Formats: sequence, C-alpha cells, structure tokens
Amino acid sequence: MTSYDPISIDKQVLGFVLDNDFFSKVSNIVTRDMFTGEMRDVFDVISYAHTQYGTSVNVRELGALFNDRNPAMPDSTREKAQELIAELEPGTPDKHDLYLDLVNNFWLRDRARQIGEKAIEIFTGESEDFGGLRQLIDVVEDGRISDKTTYRIVDTDFDTLLEDNTGEPDFPFEFDLIREHVPGLDRGNLGILFARPEVGKTTFCSFLAASYIRQGFKVVYWANEEPAEKIMLRIIQSFFGKSKDEMVSEKPHLMMRYVSEIKPYLTIIDAIGTSVEEANDYAKLNSPDVMFMDQLDKFRIGGEYNRGDERLKETYVLAREIAKRNRCLVWAVSQASYEAHDRQFIDYSMLDNSRTGKAGEADIIIGIGKTGASDVTNTVRHICISKNKINGYHDMINANIDVHRGVYY
Repeated sequence: MTSYDPISIDKQVLGFVLDNDFFSKVSNIVTRDMFTGEMRDVFDVISYAHTQYGTSVNVRELGALFNDRNPAMPDSTREKAQELIAELEPGTPDKHDLYLDLVNNFWLRDRARQIGEKAIEIFTGESEDFGGLRQLIDVVEDGRISDKTTYRIVDTDFDTLLEDNTGEPDFPFEFDLIREHVPGLDRGNLGILFARPEVGKTTFCSFLAASYIRQGFKVVYWANEEPAEKIMLRIIQSFFGKSKDEMVSEKPHLMMRYVSEIKPYLTIIDAIGTSVEEANDYAKLNSPDVMFMDQLDKFRIGGEYNRGDERLKETYVLAREIAKRNRCLVWAVSQASYEAHDRQFIDYSMLDNSRTGKAGEADIIIGIGKTGASDVTNTVRHICISKNKINGYHDMINANIDVHRGVYY
C-alpha cells in the first residue's frame, strides 16, 4: 500500500500556483492556513507576486522575491525556504483540469483537518460549537470545491489602493459637452446608451469608440443589429471626421493612418446569435479595455424565464459581471420605447421592454432624444443623462450630429 505524503501534495500545489491563470482560479480556495512552516511563507510571497504584478512567476524569480520580502528572517529558516523553492515544479497550462482535481483533494484534506479539530474540541468539552461543526461539514457538499470560486478576496496593498483611486477616470470623455459635466468612466463600469431607431445611437457609439481608440484603448464592438462592416466604416469615419467620399479621395494617406492608428486597437465582431457567456470568454482571453454590446438585449443567455423583462434583467446583470470581472468598460446599447418618440428629454423609464430591471445594473445611462423632421437636415440631438452613479449629474445636453462624418459636436 502506497503511503500518503501530505508534504508532497503541499509542494505540488505550491508549484501549480506559480502560474498566474491557475492561481486566479483557486485563489479563493487555497489559503496560507492550509500550509505549515516555511511553505506558508513561500505561499505568502507567491500570493504577493500575483497580486502585485499579475503575472506568472518562475522559481528563480520567486527565490529573489522571497529574499527581498523577508529581510529579517533567520538564516536557517530562509535556507529551508530556498531549498523548498528550488524543488518546486511549475505546472503546464494544458493540465489545469488535472491540477484542479489535486487542489480539490488538498482542500478536502484541509477541511477534514478543521472538522477533526472542531470535533475534538467538542468531544473534550473545550467547545460547544455544534453549529460551527455542522457548517464545516455542509461546506464540503459533495466533495467538490465547485462554486467557491465565484468570489474574490481583496488583499490590495495600501499604496496600490491610493494609486488606483486618484479621482481621475480610467476612460475620459473626449466630447467636451459631456466631459464638463461627467469627466469619464472607470474599469468595471456598465453604461447604457439608448434611443429610438434612426436617432443616432450607432453614430454616438462610433463617436465614443473612436475617442477611446485615439486615447490608445483596445476597443471591441459586438454588432448584432447593423452589419458589422457598416459599424467598422462608421467608427473609421468618426475617427477621421470625414465622409465616405472624403475618405475615398484621401485613401492612400488615410490607409496608412488606419493601419497604424486604428487597426491595432479596434476589433469588430459579427455577433448574431452570440451569447453573453461567449462575450465573457472573449474578454477573459483578450483583455479589451472597452466593449460595446450592440444590442445587448439580443444576446443569448441560458436558463428559462417566465417573463421577457426577467430575462433582460439577467442579461444586464451578466454584462455588469463581464465589466467587473474583466476590469473593462462595457457599453450596452438598447432601443427606447415608443414613449421616447419625438421627445427632447428621455429617461431610463423609457428603456424598451424593461422600465427598471435593465437600469438597475447601470452606472450611467445616456439617452438620445430628437424632435422634428427625420431627414438629415435635422442635426439637433439631446443627450440625456438620466442615471449617473459616477458624480450624480443629471440633465440634458444639447448637441448636433453630422451623420455623414459620424461625429457629434
């Protein structure tokens, strides 16, 4: 019979979590209390490396960082830790599923230890915490760590907190008519843009997307309403501020600029039939700065819903999760109900098919109102900010649209 070696499993897990992606999967499960002695010290440094730098760490880098983080540690303890580090074997990405099973066994072993210690305390009369014992047993569930990975423990150091909360927005508005009231938005924000058909939603989104590209942000535009190629052309027009005819006449010069200034930062995705889950997977793999989901209402989601508004609310909950989990800005594009027809000020109660469910998830909601003639000679648009958790500003901003050049002014 093969003997069980808990130290070997501990070392295996330490090797697996050198990989940043795998550490992210299990960081809510594997904690320092599950290790002993110098292994606990080594895990602390691995955790620090991932939190501080967000990248995988190799054995050599870990050894150097360990010394740097523990200047006052006794030499004998440091030597044991360095010997341990030298023996760690990093895993490979193609075996993450196998490693997850091993981590699950590691976690179950630690739960068994906690249950045993609690049971002994009760047996010896040191404790009467039967509820705590019951809770420990219940958490084991069916022997899998399962949904314990849905939350994230925040352990950001003080300096980083101060740096990340300077008051400057991550994504400033370039359009001065908006910027003077709302400076910009941040990573993790969900914005909603809505209007009646043929009012200028897509032009406004293209205008925003072009401004983000000019600032060097990676923009992904999911298009399931208008043809994806049409969206691409509108964003390029907006970036250059030129009509299609003007771009044709300046094609050689603008082509060079497109290749260097737009193409590296813009991805257009034909999203007909796409699910929110697919969009989330894409964000995980590609780390965009800004995602436009046009129209979010048409993205598919799993589950069964008795009412359409319940499905829409869940869709927007999931979009907000994409923004938060992937540290990007998400703009959800939606139609306005008929109540918004031929009106200057439109508020979020006029969101199509959902008066409150969709709105409840947003950090900012911008509606575009229009009155009068429908032809291109009517350039006046009313930018209506009806929800704003950023700085509280609510009002209507009068602007003009140039549909031929894809800009607001």
